[in-house]
Amino acid sequence: MSVKRLLYIDDNKIDFQIDNLRKKLKHSGIQLVEVFLHLGDDKFKIRSSDNGKIVLNLPLIKDYITLNLLNEDFDIVASDYDYSDDTLDGYSLLKWIMNVSRSQRYRIRRAKFCLYSAQQDKLVEHLDSPAKIKELVKLKIDDFINRDKLSEELTSIFLKQKEDYVFPEHIVKYLEKFPEEKFRNTFLKFKGKTLAEIAHEIDKDFPNGIEFQKYIVELTIAHLIELNNLPK
Repeated sequence: MSVKRLLYIDDNKIDFQIDNLRKKLKHSGIQLVEVFLHLGDDKFKIRSSDNGKIVLNLPLIKDYITLNLLNEDFDIVASDYDYSDDTLDGYSLLKWIMNVSRSQRYRIRRAKFCLYSAQQDKLVEHLDSPAKIKELVKLKIDDFINRDKLSEELTSIFLKQKEDYVFPEHIVKYLEKFPEEKFRNTFLKFKGKTLAEIAHEIDKDFPNGIEFQKYIVELTIAHLIELNNLPK
């Protein structure tokens, strides 16, 4: 049974939908591990100095996400659009997560990012100019889901991911099985580095990590040619 990880962000609990999702995935041979960022928790709220209302504390939320979630591996990050808050919505928070994770090369950047809402027309109202529509397209959110169909839609995305193969992720996961082992030869730029350090270079898309992946392909093909006695 494969394991898939979900981060979902909401100011209300959605236990029923998540339980349905877990059951659907289990039938397909997938174990779901979910992390819930509950913005309804009092620790994420503050009293506004402008009008005295209780609102979400965005700097605190960003600090929490940075310290606890950005460098984690998730297959899907799904957020409610409407947090019932005057200062923050799911689109703005998801945009920040996607932009900072891509610019800083945090591991969460490899996830699929989805918004869900019971009132999808609210996002349509938010996109009231060509500039905002262009911004949404550029951000590349993977899906916008009706909250009532959350378990069905997320199941489809998880099953599609099960069929996908991403070469760098496969290498990183395999190297991290032996993190303390040291690399000794064949690729001099990594001589003396631990496999965990090499995995980090690949995961961050550093130049040496990209060059190493190309080298692995060339070395593997050359070895296969030799094993099969094919002309070089």
